[in-house]
Amino acid sequence: MGGCLQLFSGDASDPNSENKSWKTVSPTPFTAVAKPRSPVATLGGSARSESFGRAVATTGDTVFVGVPQAAPDGVTKAGVVAVFEQLGKGWEQTATLTGRKHERDYFGGQIAASGSTLLVGNEYNYSGTSRIPVSVFERANGDGWDLTTELTEGVYVESMALDSDTAVLRTANSDGLVDVFERERGEWGRRQALSADNRDDGRIVRSVATDGETILVGAPPKAGPKRRRASSGVVHVFGRSNGTWNHRTSLSGATGKDHFGWSVAVAERKALIGDYSNDTAFVFGLSDGGWSREQMYTATSGESSQYFGDTVAMDGSTLLVGAPHVPFGDSVGAVYELDQPSGTNDSRGVYFTAPETSEQFGDVIATTNGTTVVAGRHSEEGFVCIYEQ
Repeated sequence: MGGCLQLFSGDASDPNSENKSWKTVSPTPFTAVAKPRSPVATLGGSARSESFGRAVATTGDTVFVGVPQAAPDGVTKAGVVAVFEQLGKGWEQTATLTGRKHERDYFGGQIAASGSTLLVGNEYNYSGTSRIPVSVFERANGDGWDLTTELTEGVYVESMALDSDTAVLRTANSDGLVDVFERERGEWGRRQALSADNRDDGRIVRSVATDGETILVGAPPKAGPKRRRASSGVVHVFGRSNGTWNHRTSLSGATGKDHFGWSVAVAERKALIGDYSNDTAFVFGLSDGGWSREQMYTATSGESSQYFGDTVAMDGSTLLVGAPHVPFGDSVGAVYELDQPSGTNDSRGVYFTAPETSEQFGDVIATTNGTTVVAGRHSEEGFVCIYEQ
């Protein structure tokens, strides 16, 4: 693979500005300094639907794979979620979750998981897609996954996130930016609609993330005529105080045109934000009640975009950035694990690539408790790789 990974540190608005707190670090080819990681399991193949891996989630010991075009009981494109668990020395499918099993429900197009809870919805991708409820599945005492309730009536889910007893949904019906649902004494209910000033400002909500105490809402420029869209994106940050969510601040990337906020993740007072159009990912930190930009990673290929920042995920101190268009030999796509330098200028990390020829590898990723899940495609077949720390 050609190209570089550059790391800029500091809190300036432009890495090309005169502010010397931005400094280019390690401008050598990333693959020359990074370490490759191989999957412990690869799921999928010719027996699976081509939509296998359209969405993924993991709780560490369990992996969920959305298959929205599957046909359970012969019902066209009703969709399923395949559940895999680590049994003995390998990963095996232990359950198949279904929704109403109506035609074109595309159940499993959107999923989110945390602990013993799984949310499943769909998104509008194809003409004739049905609106379906967001289903809540729970596992009690390590047994199977059971449908316990529905968070919504029929909706299209554009993005959703889950952490313990807090769920964040952006749907086509959202009154504000997103809707927050919370579980109290075992019962789920809609808690609050979150909004911000000038939310209809030429941007559209593309991504959401939560760690239970902070909610990130990524709003890159919307598509359409230039006069109706913003030139750059923002990420709205909400925090919880005395049981109520309040808008804290809005984050932005480097000066210029961007899709900042295309992807977002948050964990342990850190935020990871992607801007695929500039092959860039930003790290922000929360300190003394305020968020500030700490680092900016930029992957450069010289000629074409790698889509570095198209997807991001976090698990504690582990930061992952997907680049589904970067070439690796006969394959296309990779996921980079970014080390957080501590008192050094060393941006070396780990990269994940598919074990076989593939494309769009890294356009869907998830990581929790040491288990990382990455989806890709091979000859029109979807597959999912599982990596372990």
